[in-house]
Amino acid sequence: MSAKSHRLLAYFLFALGGSSIGFLVGGYSGSQFGMGVILNSTLSKDGLEIQRQLSALRELRAGDIDAAVARLEDGIEDTLVIFDPAEPYPGLRDDTIATVENAIRAAWEYRREFDPPVRREQVNTMVEALFRNHGLTP
Repeated sequence: MSAKSHRLLAYFLFALGGSSIGFLVGGYSGSQFGMGVILNSTLSKDGLEIQRQLSALRELRAGDIDAAVARLEDGIEDTLVIFDPAEPYPGLRDDTIATVENAIRAAWEYRREFDPPVRREQVNTMVEALFRNHGLTP
């Protein structure tokens, strides 16, 4: 091989190595960013849910049972909307899927037992669609 061929091979190998390192660093950074988004979303939602539950506890202690029940039911509906069956969630473990399915069924059974009033029509429509998509009908 000539000196020119050696130089071209060296440039090619440097370019390939640089591209590989860039790809790996970019992939790692992207996965860290994605995990950060998910973690922020989850912690924010959990923080709001704790605030809702504390408000319901205060209402219960003050004797305002109807307001506390309404607040708890609204929180459950808000969580159920996230379980939208139209959204694929690849990578969920079997135990996670079973927990979500059990929560959906328990919420459906609660609604059939207590028939809570509809306070938010759009949310109610979404929750009812979720139940139908899981084979749970009125």
